[in-house]
Amino acid sequence: MTHEHKSDAEYIATTHNMARFFTEHRQVGLVLLLATFVWGFFGYHNMPKRKDPNIPVRVASAQCPWPGATAEQVEQLVTRPIEQVVAMNSTLKPASPSDFGIRSLSFPGLSVVYIQLADNVKDKEKQFSDMNLKLNQLNLPRGAGPIQFNSNFGDTAALMLTVASPKVTSTEVALRSIAIKKAIDTARAALPRNAPQPRVTVVYAFPLSVAPGPVRSPGSC
Repeated sequence: MTHEHKSDAEYIATTHNMARFFTEHRQVGLVLLLATFVWGFFGYHNMPKRKDPNIPVRVASAQCPWPGATAEQVEQLVTRPIEQVVAMNSTLKPASPSDFGIRSLSFPGLSVVYIQLADNVKDKEKQFSDMNLKLNQLNLPRGAGPIQFNSNFGDTAALMLTVASPKVTSTEVALRSIAIKKAIDTARAALPRNAPQPRVTVVYAFPLSVAPGPVRSPGSC
């Protein structure tokens, strides 16, 4: 069985592909190349560029102090009423293993409730303002409050200060916390006091027998 081999002239006459098209029509290739450069130039210059990208944060927190109350009292009389008021908003994010609509923490003397809106919410400020208005009308137990509502998580900076050491007594931990409080007070005294939102310090003291009060700045929670 023999195979007939095509000549170069036959291949040229019968073969058609993209490389041959642009070889035979160079002007088309040059026009498309120029159009690609122009498109890329305008695309690059019109592309949004920011040092700090504007990433919408649809999370807020409601913090309510109640000095002297136990964690159980805070849970029943402060945290749950706040959750019920917040749950009236229909734009909360559905709860899932990785996300939350409402998440709360109840400590002795302090309630913290986190709120997360759904991803499709466009005007988050309107929803958070509605929640804040309703929370301000909430009847709290005597001595509790006021509720501090913070929705500017995207515009805040946080500093976590951790002190580690070999095992010491509760008294030594309390003394060190007093020193930390003085350092925080000194740093805050040098800053302007007309900030749009109150500065907040959240302190976790270990062992739990040490109250976080010595490290908490006056007026914060």
